[in-house]
Amino acid sequence: MAQGRERKAGAVPGATRHVAITGASSGLGRALAELYAAQGCRLSLAGRDPGRLAAVAAACRARGAEVDACTVDVVDPAAMHDWLVARDADCGIDILIANAGMGGSAVLPPPHGEDGALARRILSVNTAGMINSVTPLLSRMVSRAAGHIVLVGSISGAIGLPQSPVYCASKAAVQIYGDALRRLVREHGVRVTNVLPGFIDTPMSRSLGMARPWCWTADRAARRIARDVARGRPRCIFPWQLRWLIALQSLLPLWLSDAVLSAASRRARRRAEAGRI
Repeated sequence: MAQGRERKAGAVPGATRHVAITGASSGLGRALAELYAAQGCRLSLAGRDPGRLAAVAAACRARGAEVDACTVDVVDPAAMHDWLVARDADCGIDILIANAGMGGSAVLPPPHGEDGALARRILSVNTAGMINSVTPLLSRMVSRAAGHIVLVGSISGAIGLPQSPVYCASKAAVQIYGDALRRLVREHGVRVTNVLPGFIDTPMSRSLGMARPWCWTADRAARRIARDVARGRPRCIFPWQLRWLIALQSLLPLWLSDAVLSAASRRARRRAEAGRI
């Protein structure tokens, strides 16, 4: 009987992989869903917009994938737990991609900074929501010594940009959480990959109304993430230009980093304001 449960949990070599993706109703989440659908994976998709989520599910089914789509908000821990445990009990989830997040113009505060309500909302979605996506499956993956957790953060979490302090903090927390989690579960056969992307051409990033250097298409970003996940990479950072800028920034004196980033933020704000006139 135990052997049968293990087979149902996806432990059979060569079995169709089961991939769960949050934030799957648009942007990078949609691109990842369609990519894994084309690879013949079974999909469990979550998002907040039922109409867009249904469209993504239909597109994935057209590619031959078996799809279960659920309208659920990552800030609701009970709903996330019930959905993920049910999907894992039906067929063990091999890859969890915690992709849901809040960004774009919605996280840009005025010069005096975020008010309390906005700050709490950003942290609730980007940090607590990420943890709500992981904890329901963590013990189940550890118990069967298999599984891969993918945390989609942001390269902003490695810098601390002046135009979005709380957003950067929320993504920095995700990065540290992922690093610590990887070190905790690696001896139990569970892998963790931190994804730190730069700009991706999605509706969310387009809302910024500013220059987006080295911006990748969502399809290109999805291919890079899937490749690094398949290779078991602990981190997936792109594009390379921003990766090197982060490394350079860490070598600069703090006063110089502050001056450079503050000046860049002022220029970006002026360009955005000019574009709105």
